[in-house]
Amino acid sequence: MLHTFDIRHGALTELPSVAEQPGNLASARWIDLVGEDEAERALLETIYTAPLPDSDDVEEIEASARYFTDEQGIHVHSLFLHYSEGRHRTTSVALILQPGRLVSLRDTEIADFRLMRMRTRRGWVKVEEPLDILLSILEQKVENLADSLEHVHGQLEDVSYHVLEDEDAELEDSIDRLAKLEDSSGKIRLCLMDTQRSVSFIQRHLRADTERRAQCLEMQHDLDTLMAHTTFMFDKINFLMEAAQGFINIKQSQVIKTFSIAAVVFLPPTMVASVYGMNFRIIPELDWQFGYPFALLIMLLAGLAPYVYFKRKGWL
Repeated sequence: MLHTFDIRHGALTELPSVAEQPGNLASARWIDLVGEDEAERALLETIYTAPLPDSDDVEEIEASARYFTDEQGIHVHSLFLHYSEGRHRTTSVALILQPGRLVSLRDTEIADFRLMRMRTRRGWVKVEEPLDILLSILEQKVENLADSLEHVHGQLEDVSYHVLEDEDAELEDSIDRLAKLEDSSGKIRLCLMDTQRSVSFIQRHLRADTERRAQCLEMQHDLDTLMAHTTFMFDKINFLMEAAQGFINIKQSQVIKTFSIAAVVFLPPTMVASVYGMNFRIIPELDWQFGYPFALLIMLLAGLAPYVYFKRKGWL
């Protein structure tokens, strides 16, 4: 789907769809293409004058393929976070800054762009040129990553209570939740690192623009703060993971200890019962009137003796 925007009176304005007004495509200051519709890509290429990058080009990870300039303009392939099927995922967006126009290409709907459209309809996105639109998108991305990090941190605090304080908690479930939180934190950190590189690349093209360089520096400061927070999150996740595994091992050791002591306690009575269960013809106690109670008493004492010993040693 094609979304087109213009800059009017210092604010970003969404234009009617290209299907309704085809002329909006050529006059748009920001063109946002979502999906792989071949007809829309062909329509966009009529004004782009070059083949649009495909998904494989956008997903390449080397810096030279993600941040570069050519005759078409400044290319920034930035990694964005989105939520799908109950978990965080990442996708790359191609942002191409041309003289007088910004073009963005993505395969899926992303919350950052949806929020940008909502803010645009309310007149909240103040911009003067396409470069300001690009910086606004990155600022929105940083805000969303910060919110996602806060959400993950809140979930981590809940897991921390279950692992460290709730004696009746299912630690296996906590480990499963920690694994998912580690995955989400890793993807957030990856997006933060990618955004740092994106902002640094843009800064190199703003040497004479003091105001926008200050805007980039402020974003870099926020990114550094969030990166430090992700480091703390990873440390806490690893600590809770080790603590949960340690508590599980302690519980398993207690169970094994109980079985081991029970085996030792019942071993002497079993030996006594085995002696009197032998099929020899001559056993002195066979004809004794008190032989059966005597055997039971010996088995009882044989079982109590190791129990008392373990109790005095503090093993029970």
